[in-house]
Amino acid sequence: MKTKAPPPIRLLAGRATLPLIETYFELNHLKHLFRQGWLRVGVGPERCESVAEHSLFVALLTLFIADTWLPRVDASRAVRIALLHDLGEAYVGDLTPHDGVAREDKHALERRAMERLVGKLPRGPEYLALWDEYEQGTTLEARLVKQVDRLEMGLQACVYEHQGQGDLSEFFASVDKALEAPALRALLEELEALRPD
Repeated sequence: MKTKAPPPIRLLAGRATLPLIETYFELNHLKHLFRQGWLRVGVGPERCESVAEHSLFVALLTLFIADTWLPRVDASRAVRIALLHDLGEAYVGDLTPHDGVAREDKHALERRAMERLVGKLPRGPEYLALWDEYEQGTTLEARLVKQVDRLEMGLQACVYEHQGQGDLSEFFASVDKALEAPALRALLEELEALRPD
């Protein structure tokens, strides 16, 4: 797994500290963990986004989309899910379909990582329940975040294409398969029209 630096939690080796500080050092790794799919298609490390950058933009898009087009969605709950959805990658890494890890195995690895990360926090069970909600897609909010997660990938692919990183059609095809909400499909159509020739 390619990263900008080793996991910052190593800096606390052998030192006891508050659970919140420990969790911060664990999650700080997401700032250093490249989104591996972009590296695989040739986006260089100098341009490749981190998991933390992706997660921030998923949360922002979720807020803007819920507030603008989807009044039935509890925007606050959806944003909380978006903020939590990739935290397990701090220990598991950014596994892509090309890594050959079965979906069930990936889920089990990430769930154990989430238990480790948030289990020590006072509201850890609540955070874990929101993550489970996302993984299972049991609510309107969770299904929205799953779709926005893909939409953000399409938006980033469009940015990379404009920066000369090549034809990233495979990412747009993945986004197209994932989007169900008419508002999100309309956004994808607009995005497709913005792609460079």
